[in-house]
Order: sequence, then C-alpha cells, then structure tokens
Amino acid sequence: MISVTKTVAELLSLIIDEMYGELPSRIFSMLLKRGRSTAHDLEQALEMNKSKLRHGLAVLQQYNLLYWHVNAGAQHAFYEANVENAYNLIRAGKILEMIGASYGGPAKDVMQNLLLSGQTRIGDLVAAYQEKIELDNKAKEAAEDPSSYKSPLPVKDTSTLNSVICRLVEADLVDLVHHNSFEPPDDIVERAKKEVTDKHFPTGIRGTKAKIEFDEKLSERLREFRSESKALKRKLEQNGSAAKRRKLAGGVGLLDAEMDPALDLNQVIRINYEKCMVDLRNRRLVQYAADIFSDTTSYVYAEVLKHLTKDISRCRLDPLVDRYKEDDKPAQLTVTTAEILDRVKTSLDLSLGLGKITREKLSRRAAETICPYPPTKNVIIGEAEVQGDASSDEEGPEQSTDDEDFDSDYKPNGINGVNGQAKVDKSKPIVFSRPDQLRQHLLLLAESNQKFVRQCAKDEWTVDFELVMDAMRESEIDLAIENTAGQRGLRLVRILRANGKLDEKALPQVALLPKNEIQRTMHAMHEAGFLNIQEIPREAKADVKKSFFLWYTDLNRAQQNIINKSYKTMSHCLQVLETLRHKEDEVLAHTKRSDVKGHEEEMLKAEFFQRYKRFLQCEKMLLSQVMRVDDLVAVLRDF
Repeated sequence: MISVTKTVAELLSLIIDEMYGELPSRIFSMLLKRGRSTAHDLEQALEMNKSKLRHGLAVLQQYNLLYWHVNAGAQHAFYEANVENAYNLIRAGKILEMIGASYGGPAKDVMQNLLLSGQTRIGDLVAAYQEKIELDNKAKEAAEDPSSYKSPLPVKDTSTLNSVICRLVEADLVDLVHHNSFEPPDDIVERAKKEVTDKHFPTGIRGTKAKIEFDEKLSERLREFRSESKALKRKLEQNGSAAKRRKLAGGVGLLDAEMDPALDLNQVIRINYEKCMVDLRNRRLVQYAADIFSDTTSYVYAEVLKHLTKDISRCRLDPLVDRYKEDDKPAQLTVTTAEILDRVKTSLDLSLGLGKITREKLSRRAAETICPYPPTKNVIIGEAEVQGDASSDEEGPEQSTDDEDFDSDYKPNGINGVNGQAKVDKSKPIVFSRPDQLRQHLLLLAESNQKFVRQCAKDEWTVDFELVMDAMRESEIDLAIENTAGQRGLRLVRILRANGKLDEKALPQVALLPKNEIQRTMHAMHEAGFLNIQEIPREAKADVKKSFFLWYTDLNRAQQNIINKSYKTMSHCLQVLETLRHKEDEVLAHTKRSDVKGHEEEMLKAEFFQRYKRFLQCEKMLLSQVMRVDDLVAVLRDF
C-alpha cells in the first residue's frame, strides 16, 4: 500500500497528466486531497461544470484509476482515488517489454491495446482488430506483388487474437472485470465483516477462540471476493487447453487457435498489475543472479522462478486475506531437478559458468545439505548455520570412505591398475553429466549468501522470496550509502549492523579509523537519513556532557528515506519534461500535423528539426531516468 504524502500526490498527478491530460489529473488530485467525495463535492471544489467533470471521471474510471460505490439508500455515488493503479502507469513500458520477451509479439500488441484503451469489452477489442485486419487485407490486394506482401500486424486474424487473450488470461496477466471491481477495498472488508458476523456470530464475538475463528472466516470470505476476477481463468483451465498449447507451441511461438474456446464477447477484461509485478520481480531477480554468477546460472534461475511463480498472483501476501487454517494452508511450491532440466533448452551448454575442480576437493555430503524449512534471518556461524533436519549422510558419526564422500556420477579415467581395475587419477577434473551440471548451478544458487534457492528435499528446490528480496533490498541500500558516503561510510554502517548500537567513543577502536574522520562521515550519513543517534543520560538530570551517544542504523527508516527521495526525483524529471515541452511548443505544434508526422526531417526547417531532435533526446533521457528510479522503488517497496 502506497502512503499518500504530498510528494506522492504531486507525482501521481504528473503521471496522469503525462498519460491522459490535465482534466483527469485535476480531478485525481482533488480526490487525493479530499478523500472520498461525491460528484457534487468535486464540482464545487474544482469549480467545474457537470459535463467536464463527468468526462474526466469517465476517463479515470475507464483506466481503473478510481473506486466508486453507492451506499445503500444514497442517491449519489462516492468516488475515491486508486493510488496503486495510478502509480503502475509509470511501468507500462516495462510491462510491455516483459510481455514481448516472455509471450511474443502478438501478446505484446494485445497488452499494449489494453493499456491504451483501459478496461475493454472483448467484443470491442475484436472489432478494433477486425478493422485493422480488413485494412491490411486491402493493402495486400492493392500491392503490386501480393505474394511478397509482408503484413505489419502482429495479430493476423481474430482467431489468433482469441488465442492470445486466452493465453494472457491463463497466465493471470489479464483479469475479468466484475461488479466488485470498482468497490473500494476498505468497503469490501467492512461488507465481508458484516456478512461473517451476521452469518456465524449473530450474538457477538467473545473470547480468543471466537476471534481466531472470525479472522479465518473473514479471510475465507475475502478470498471469495478476490476469486471473482479469476472466473474466466478457471473456465479456461477446466477446458484443458493450456497444457496442450504449451506442448504444441513449445513456449514462445505460434498458437493453435483451433484448440481455444471462443470467448464471450460481452465480457470485460483489464490488465492485472499484481501478476505483472510478479513477472517483473522474476526478471529483476534473474538480473541480480547474473550480476553475481553467470548468464548460464541466471538462465537456470529464470526457469526455476518461471515454474514456481506460475500460480503466484502477487508479490506480497495480504495479512488480512492470506490467513489460512492449518489444514488449508497452500503447499510449499517446489520444482524438481528433472522438471527444470525439461524446461532448459537443449542448445544451452550447462558446463559454462562452472569452475573446474578435482575430485579430491569435492565433498558430496557438504553440498547435499537439505533444508526443509526457510532459514532464520539471524544465522550463527558454524554448525548452527545448517537449518532444518540433517540429510541422511550427515546423521550419526561419519563412517563413509574417501570414495563414498564424492559424487557417484564420477567417471574415472586412467589405466588398468591392480587386478585389472581402473586406476583413478584424482588430480584430473571430474566429468559431469548434463543433469549433474544443472545441479551444480542450482547448488551455486543455494549456497550463495543471498540464498537464491533452497533444497527442501532430495532434488527438490524452492525459493524463499522474502529472504531473497531482503538481501536485494539491503544491497540497494548499501549502494545508496556508498554513493553518499563512500566505501568507508558503508563499512561503518555494516559495523553497526553487526554490533547494534555503539558508543561514538568506541567506534574508532572497532573501525580502526581516525576519530575526526569517523565523526565527519557519521554526521554526513546522519543528515542523509542512513544513521540515527540516541542520547542516554548517565544521571537522572540530563546533561549533554555526561551522556552517552549511541550510533545505530535503522534499515526500514533508510529504506523509506530512499523511497521518498526517489519520488521527488521522478517528480522533478516529469516537471523538467513539461517545462521543455512548453519551451519547444512552437516546434511540437508543427510535428503534430498529420502531413508532418513521420516526415519531420523533410517537412521541417533545419533549425526546427534540430530543436525537435534535441527535445526527443532530452525526453528519452528524462523518461529513462524515471524508469531507473522506479526500478529502485519497486525493489524497496513492491517486490
């Protein structure tokens, strides 16, 4: 949930103004300022006539940027700003890039049209594509050589469009719009509480046991509300076409349209941003793994994440909704080595990115540690570092021979020895099979400090997303500290993390740095919001000269500080862009003409064209900066 501060409100207004114009932006800003309001309230506050207000509200509703609800007995609808979806508009480019890379060009084109049109009736989407297809067919007929005509349309016919929509719905990237889609979340919770109370607790909730039961019933009811948008997905899954298409298409590629059921043209669909964020998180984790290991290891990790997150609909669980009874808890999502091997393309050389090691340096029992449960965050160095039950080869005293301690897949190469047996040359590297090479990549991921994966059973793997994201968030915060105070500042912060609160007089001894340099660095980081200081009086009467001053670092506070600065940076970039547009308004007015679009260099004067070129470069740099800053916000706040 985004906390709406003054900076956030300004940023969201700029984003909507950039995407949809000034009118919807003004109405959205007023909703952020006033909170829940009627149309009459907005009309008076904005001093706007009814027709303009209705048009602006219709635009916001079309793009799912506001909630609205009519209370029982009320004559007017109440409107409320949808803050999360408004911020997600800034990620439109990333979502389209992700869809194109994962699902192909046709899926990207459909997703782009959904972004441009907002929530859309399937019949209207089909009609729009049908019109484009007919125009393209006429262009093909008019061509000099129709046989060599190349259609620019990613979606060539409506049956392909139907298949693409089915695929996006099954991937949970597109949701069905229903009667509860625009109701404010707080209202849904209150309605669910009333329904549960009236049905199961008519005499009231008394005692701890009743309170626990009420919370479970409430969560169950809220999950029912949430599942209403998945009705179309469940219908398609019952049809059983998804597995067949994957088998025939082999992942990204053309789909067999005849295998998909025809969709109801009256159903309304829209983009599911929550699932898009899950896929964006996967891409960010893969990049994180590539930075630490290699492209091959990160590719293996991408296949692990793709398998594990196919049934995950959101990055973070809602504590109010995702509360289950002990018997109803979802099973831990796992993937086996064999399943990963089936997904990895055969052309990939799995030996790349692995070190060459001799047999005498490889211990199988050290690598085969199994952790059935997620590790705790506070890990004690030593034997306690192994979490969960010990693997079979760790139980009891070690009785294995030297040969039993190493992988059984080892293929000895040497000459005949005593009694005709092979003589083992332990100085030569081990030759691994392809499944074992895959396991080496998985073990690299499991044994890293970031704990990218966890071996939860023999040849079964899972990902503890919360722990991995904690490691990534700490890495991003450390990078921000290093950019602010240098490596010495980062070293001091890590010392405080390891030791907790430290007196400023003890820091020079621990850090082995001069006192004046430490004070200068610590005060700089304190002003930047990365460190805090606590005064502890020695006596009942506070005296600065007789007090201890303890330095400490608060990760959550530093994280929020970086997020707030990121909001300001993005707002500044969009404001600069708007200023540039006003400055080059004369040039941009010419480029909007239909006869100039696409022929700017020929139609514009040399001076105007150079100014237009400079503007495009500045626009690209500013928007790229916004995207980069949003990457940081996503890691710290959303993933």
